[in-house]
Amino acid sequence: MIGIELVKSQETREPNPEARHRVIQRAFELGLLVLGCGDSTIRLMPPLVIDREQADCAVDTLDRCIAEAEQ
Repeated sequence: MIGIELVKSQETREPNPEARHRVIQRAFELGLLVLGCGDSTIRLMPPLVIDREQADCAVDTLDRCIAEAEQ
């Protein structure tokens, strides 16, 4: 398990719960299930058996969702 914290600014480190919600919702729409944790963290819990192609697909999808949430 690993978490990714979304903040409004790297300088202030203020949590960004709105962005977290957008990322989780968009990931779900694209077929990737992620969980929220705390105020602004996305929790990733990949299966114990996963191949490189599946991991790459998940990372690409998550990258896309975070980029969309930043706009």
